[in-house]
Amino acid sequence: MNAQENATRLKQWAHKAGLGLHTEKIIIRYIWNPGGFVNQSYQISDGKKRMHVKFAKENHMDRLKQWARLHDYLRENYHAPKLLLEIHKTVIPGRPYGLVFDFFEGRAWDGGAGTDEILSKVSQLHGDSKLKKELEAGEQTCADAMTETYIRRLREDLHIINSHRASLPFVKMNTFDWFHEVTDDLEKEIQQSIHFQRPAEDVVHNDLSQQNILVNEKEFCIIDWDDLTLGDAAADYASLLWPWFGTDEWPMWEEKVRVLAGDAVVKRMELYFKAKLLDDIIDVLADYVEAEKFPEVKEQTQQRAKATHLMALEIYKARYEKSSL
Repeated sequence: MNAQENATRLKQWAHKAGLGLHTEKIIIRYIWNPGGFVNQSYQISDGKKRMHVKFAKENHMDRLKQWARLHDYLRENYHAPKLLLEIHKTVIPGRPYGLVFDFFEGRAWDGGAGTDEILSKVSQLHGDSKLKKELEAGEQTCADAMTETYIRRLREDLHIINSHRASLPFVKMNTFDWFHEVTDDLEKEIQQSIHFQRPAEDVVHNDLSQQNILVNEKEFCIIDWDDLTLGDAAADYASLLWPWFGTDEWPMWEEKVRVLAGDAVVKRMELYFKAKLLDDIIDVLADYVEAEKFPEVKEQTQQRAKATHLMALEIYKARYEKSSL
């Protein structure tokens, strides 16, 4: 990725796209995503008006196109951002499709303002009968859905990590084998748990983090709808409430989920939290390796990935391992 070249291409496109911006004052800013490099996002501004542009690789185009197709309904019912334009041409190399949104002025939700309304909307989404008809239905159980979400990704990450061990000098050699062992153990736990044997038929956002819920003094906005699918409500709650798991505040959040979704969802969240911790141990190492291809954000990505890995590994050992590695 050459951020400067991409910014130039995007600026040239913006001059001709009829976005209503002052063409002589257009500024392009790359938006760093510490969670990976699947999509690329940029902010377009003329100093007064701002827009958010998201580009997808070819193998992720269908996800963005689904978001565009469902945009009106998601905006009306779930505070999704306003879609301004679809981009059906390659503006950024390797990214043949994109969406342009009105920029929402807000900060990441911190568990304060709008909490009850936000959780109510999340619960509403999980049971949305209209979206269930719109989304592709399968025969998955909750065990299958979690395995697909976490185990598959962890094993893909391990393939990358194993091929680049020399690039990860802060990882002990015996830990590489441990990665495989704990991933296999987690898969067994998922498949054997009675709580995961129900159909995975909830409508899930599937990327519901604090950073994807923006709030200001008047309203909130839920962004990044390109992973919307049928799955397990416990995945959304666990992702959203992960920062509070294991803290003194967790019983309060757990009770909120229990009231909205029931005991079975709360029980499944326990394994989702374990998977999330493994994700912070393993997936970030794949990000560390892949950051070598992105010099503009390499240093900050690798610093964050290393710090996240080491902290998550220490927490995991304290919480789930009887003896340290």
